[in-house]
Amino acid sequence: METDPRRSDFPYPREPFLDHIRELRARLFRVFLWVALGASAGWSFSGRILDWIIAPVGSAVYINPVDPFLVRLKIALLAGLALSFPLVAWEGWRFVRPALKSGERVPLVLFLPISFGLFLLGGWLGWRVLVPVALDFLMGFGGERLTPMISIQNLVGFVGWLTVGCGILFQMPVVVVGLTRAGWVRPETLARHWRVAVVGILFLAAVVTPTPDCFNQFLVAIPVILLYAISVILSFWMGRGRRQ
Repeated sequence: METDPRRSDFPYPREPFLDHIRELRARLFRVFLWVALGASAGWSFSGRILDWIIAPVGSAVYINPVDPFLVRLKIALLAGLALSFPLVAWEGWRFVRPALKSGERVPLVLFLPISFGLFLLGGWLGWRVLVPVALDFLMGFGGERLTPMISIQNLVGFVGWLTVGCGILFQMPVVVVGLTRAGWVRPETLARHWRVAVVGILFLAAVVTPTPDCFNQFLVAIPVILLYAISVILSFWMGRGRRQ
């Protein structure tokens, strides 16, 4: 059964497929521009961020002459993504806005800053708590007979993995509520299978934390489990709104 393109719940007239492709191309070009501008600004303080990364281990070495430049470029790109996130999210919002009903626009607009805030919170936990503890634990195996010579490439990759991994784990409420809002997951199912969810969170926390001790794993898992509980509560609330 075909859907009437003039139905009342669709706020904008339908556009040809090629028009969508042109708009997507224009949006992607602007996204690239915002990220490039953010990376240009991030390059100015990439050296300071590099000093913060090296501080927990004291010093780092490089083998390839191009490594210092590539490391600072990587840091600048990550900083550019963080700085340009509001503008990138705005471009994505403007692209999908015509396909949303009036009642769906406000929740999506609210999810974007919440998602960014949760990512920053998770990244802060990884940066301020997990990175120092993990480095102290792992470097403690060297003892007095081994002298650490840590490559700057490996160090930046290690710190970036912990920080970004924790930020991604903290997207749990946004993902769960989004799936519930789309009707793909029922809140009753989430509440019934909470034990499976806890085991899955512990597994993901073990993947994110490189240390074999349970302390760091639970340090990441406990906040995510609490966020899962909040997600289930929000899913019940969102599901009730959909039924009404």
